Amino acid sequence: MSEQRESGRPAGMDFYVLTLFPDMIRQALEVSILGRASRKGLIRVQTVNIRDFSEDRHMRVDDYPYGGGAGMVMEAEPVCRAIESVEQRSQKRRRVIYLTPQGRVLNQTIVEELAKEEELVLLCGHYEGIDERVLEEKVTDYISIGDYVLTGGELGALVLIDAVSRFVPGVLSNEESAQFESLQDNLLEYPHYTRPEVWRGRAVPEVLLSGDHRKIEAWRHEKSLERTGERRPDLLEKSFRTVGCWYGGERARSPAEELTRWVSRYGSLMDYDRRKLQKQCRVMEKQELLLLAVDLEAEWPKEGNPFRNLRGRETPLALLTLRGSRDSREKLGRFLTEQGFRLLLSRDLTEQQKAGGMDLLALEIRKKNTIENGRGTR
Repeated sequence: MSEQRESGRPAGMDFYVLTLFPDMIRQALEVSILGRASRKGLIRVQTVNIRDFSEDRHMRVDDYPYGGGAGMVMEAEPVCRAIESVEQRSQKRRRVIYLTPQGRVLNQTIVEELAKEEELVLLCGHYEGIDERVLEEKVTDYISIGDYVLTGGELGALVLIDAVSRFVPGVLSNEESAQFESLQDNLLEYPHYTRPEVWRGRAVPEVLLSGDHRKIEAWRHEKSLERTGERRPDLLEKSFRTVGCWYGGERARSPAEELTRWVSRYGSLMDYDRRKLQKQCRVMEKQELLLLAVDLEAEWPKEGNPFRNLRGRETPLALLTLRGSRDSREKLGRFLTEQGFRLLLSRDLTEQQKAGGMDLLALEIRKKNTIENGRGTR
């Protein structure tokens, strides 16, 4: 997000929480990181009391369900009026999120997607739920924080605000801690240690004291894989090994490296400008993800296509090209498809830079890979 929006509003993010219990939201956001971010104006959370829009003199907003059954149902009109009170503040189309166990289960990819918005409206249900008609009329997203039932949507709203706010610039002291942390790669985070070096006979692993950042990063990756396998094997099954690759010198290398960093903390790199690598036969597996940047006007080797010995086994591929024509890009895409790769997307880098940064492209790749495969990246 830029420091100043086109509308003239300050940078940050606005949340509108529609609830029967506004104090529950306000009190939770007065402390810790979110409290500090709120005081700085980096996040702005406004609560809207749905009872204020009741037509009943006792401020009642619920009634018995048609068809019978236990519990009460929140009426459509007060909820609709509450949402419209937010809509009237500007003509901008906002995402209205209903917190419900019937929605998509919140994960890191969804969090990153929502963090790209400037404003979010969060609707908190209560009792047995909300009249379906107003949900059909106004709600854009249904999100759950897990397969269990709570007494209302307020805790779910707080979870979502906390998770999304971490991606608002300035909320965290170290922006990398939002980009690279547990679940970013569908892997659990590695173990952490601090002083003293030895505590009750337990020593900090020597590699963390070595100062060798390459070895430290390799250790962390190993421990992430190990911990995920032990505690969340379901995540490990969804994880992909990310490989960034380029052909065409510095012009192609730079975007390949940047995109790889955005997609995965533990991604590896391949320089296909190296003739030795071109001659080697490499078969990439289904659980790998290839990010390929190619300068289409770079001189190709005499032997032909530099990727002639690179093959996949339904390996997902994101293709970025520089210069060259659309026909050339499509021809390369077809060639790689015939080589066993499954094309997630094919994009001209210049057009992509106009449309958005590498962070947006990385998010799109992760979403496509997750939707088409039910998998993540590592």
